[in-house]
Amino acid sequence: MTDSVILVTDPDDIQVDGLRLLLVDLNIDQNQIVSDALARSDGFGSIVSYIWRSGDSVDWLLDKKHKSDLIIFNADSENDIIIGYMSAQKYSYYFGILKILSPANNRNIYNADDVTKILNLTL
Repeated sequence: MTDSVILVTDPDDIQVDGLRLLLVDLNIDQNQIVSDALARSDGFGSIVSYIWRSGDSVDWLLDKKHKSDLIIFNADSENDIIIGYMSAQKYSYYFGILKILSPANNRNIYNADDVTKILNLTL
């Protein structure tokens, strides 16, 4: 199990060392998958999870994108501009169907095992 998982939302930030995840507009089921993977993960130390939802500050999102080691987003979000931008990021993975952008990013997540593998690769 990880030492701690710290959830951070707009407008806050935190100055703690650890793996930083940016979770972009995930739905309840997707959040649960990530939570399950984090709960059974070992040796990650502290994990900072930035959580952004549609309607939150885009400036905050962009700042946290630069600080994050890993991005997980909901490709089925209605915010097409944010989804397009996140899909172009080097360390981004997604739930759902990316539609026309899928050739640019084929890093789809289906379950907690996928999230665990991604966390291990990131470390």
